[in-house]
Amino acid sequence: MASVAPNLGTLFGTQVHEEFMAFVDDEHSLGICREAATGNDWSEDCIQDGGIGEAVQRIEPGNAPKTVMADISRSLDPEGDITRLIRKLGPSGNLIVIGASNDVQVFRRMIALGACDYIVKPLTVDVVQDAILSIDKQAQARQTAQSGRLTVIIGVRGGVGASTLATNLAWIMANEEKLGTALIDLDLHFGTSTLSLDIESGGGFREALENPHRLDKLFLDSAITKAGERLAVLGTEEPIEEFVDLHPESVDTLIGEISQDYNQVLIDLPRHLLPTQGALLAAADTVVLVSDQTLAGIRDINRITQAMTSLSTKGRILRIVSRVGSERVAQVSKSDFDRALSDHVDYYVPEDGKTLSVCANVGKAIAAEAPRAPITKALRDIAADISDYEKPKKQSFLGKIVGSGKKKKGTKA
Repeated sequence: MASVAPNLGTLFGTQVHEEFMAFVDDEHSLGICREAATGNDWSEDCIQDGGIGEAVQRIEPGNAPKTVMADISRSLDPEGDITRLIRKLGPSGNLIVIGASNDVQVFRRMIALGACDYIVKPLTVDVVQDAILSIDKQAQARQTAQSGRLTVIIGVRGGVGASTLATNLAWIMANEEKLGTALIDLDLHFGTSTLSLDIESGGGFREALENPHRLDKLFLDSAITKAGERLAVLGTEEPIEEFVDLHPESVDTLIGEISQDYNQVLIDLPRHLLPTQGALLAAADTVVLVSDQTLAGIRDINRITQAMTSLSTKGRILRIVSRVGSERVAQVSKSDFDRALSDHVDYYVPEDGKTLSVCANVGKAIAAEAPRAPITKALRDIAADISDYEKPKKQSFLGKIVGSGKKKKGTKA
C-alpha cells in the first residue's frame, strides 16, 4: 500500500488528502466511499462526514484536494454551495456532486454550475470508482489539450456570422498559417461548416458524442472529414426530429483525442449549449463572442461576458462585431456600441454580401475566393491573434542579394 503521510496536508488541525476527499451525509455513503478510498490506496481519513457544507467550511483556496466528492442531499442552498466550493477549488480542482434526485435536469444543472459529474444515492463502490476514473480521464484530456490552443466561438445572437467566422478562421490557420487545425461544429442539426467548405459530413460524429467511452484514434479518424492537408472538420446534419443526447464527458474526451494530432482546435458552439458546457468554456484558451452591431447584441454580449467571469474562464475573451456596413439596418454607431459594452470591442468585421454569396455558391473559403478583400484582412488579423501566428517578414531585394552571396561563400568554403 502507498505511504499515506506524504499525501496528507494539514487544514484547521485535521488531515486533508491532497488527491481526493469525500464529504457525505449518511453512514451507508461513508462506508462505500471509505471502501473506494481503500481500493485506491488512500487513507480512510480522506472520507469525512458532513456533506457539502462541511466541504465549503474546511476547504480554502491554495489548500484543496485535486478532486472533491460532496453530498448535497441536506444542503439548504445546493447551487450556492456548489458555486462557493468550485471557487475554492480553483480552475485545477474537480467536483463530483452526490445527490438524491435521479433527474436528468438536475444532472445538467450540476454540470452547468461547473461540477464534473453527478452521481445518485444509494452509492455503490463501482459507481464511486467509475466517477473517480472519469475525472482522471478528463484531467488527462485537458492536459493533452494544453499542448495546443483551444478556441471556442459563440454567436451571441442568431445570424451574426459566428459559424462563417469559425469556418474561415480554421481555413486560414490551416492553409495560410500552415498549422494543423481541427474545426468542431457542435450544431448537430443545422451546422454549416461542411457545407461551407463543400465537403461531406463524416460518419460517427454523433455516436462519438453520445458514447465517449468508444472514442479512440481509429474511431475519430472515421468521423473526421479532411478539407485539405492540414484541416480536419467534425460536423454532422442529424435529422431534425431526432434528439441528440450530448454526453457531458464527450467534448472533453474529443478534445483530448484530437489535440494529439492538431495544435489548433476551434469549436463552433451554438449558444443554446452554453448552460451545459461550463467545463469547456473554463478550459478554453480563447472564447470568441460574435455579435452584430445592435442593441440586442450589446445586451447579449454583456450577459455572456458576465457568465464567462462566473465560470472562471482561464483564457481571454475576444469580442468581435461582425457584418458591419452601411447597408445593415438597425445598427447603432461604433462609438455607442463600444461605450455600452462592459469591455471594448477587439475586432470589427465588415459586411461583404457579394463575396459571401459567391463563396456559398462555390463552397470555398473567403480568403481563397477574395484574398485582397477587407473582410479577408480582418479574418487574417483575428486568426493570427488567436493562433499567435507571426507572418514571415519579406526579405528586401538587397537582402536577397546579400543572403545569396553569403550562401555561395559558405558553400565554397
